[in-house]
Amino acid sequence: MSGGGLKLSIEQNIELVRTFIRKFWNEGNLECKDQYLTEDYVDHAYVPSNKDGLANMAGILHTAFPDQVSTVESIVVQDDRMVVRLRMTGTHEGDFRGTAASHQRIDVNLYREYRIENGRIAEHWALFDTASLLRQIGAELHQQPVCQINK
Repeated sequence: MSGGGLKLSIEQNIELVRTFIRKFWNEGNLECKDQYLTEDYVDHAYVPSNKDGLANMAGILHTAFPDQVSTVESIVVQDDRMVVRLRMTGTHEGDFRGTAASHQRIDVNLYREYRIENGRIAEHWALFDTASLLRQIGAELHQQPVCQINK
């Protein structure tokens, strides 16, 4: 026992994350978050940085891409951390970041890192290829210089 809870094996942690991705992200069961996330869950990718921020982003994605599916392509585990490489596919059927439904298919890569604590997800980070997704739905990308050098 560690920290008041049962410490799960690597295989159990992988299954926990796979099941969470399937139920929460793919099936859109946003209510299951309390079953999989710790009470003091911290989300480093969404605002607010808690369960509500995560559920808000999932709701936005499910509205814009109701048939979206995130397929796990690889998982790397180190201690209590897990990095998951995913491929998200779906159809743009609702507004996303100001772009109306284009009915275009999307196929984008994303990475999610999870920290597991006592059989639940305690923290989450995400890296999403948003530029690729926006190009695929026909959104206008405003190119900005990374920096400006004054001579």
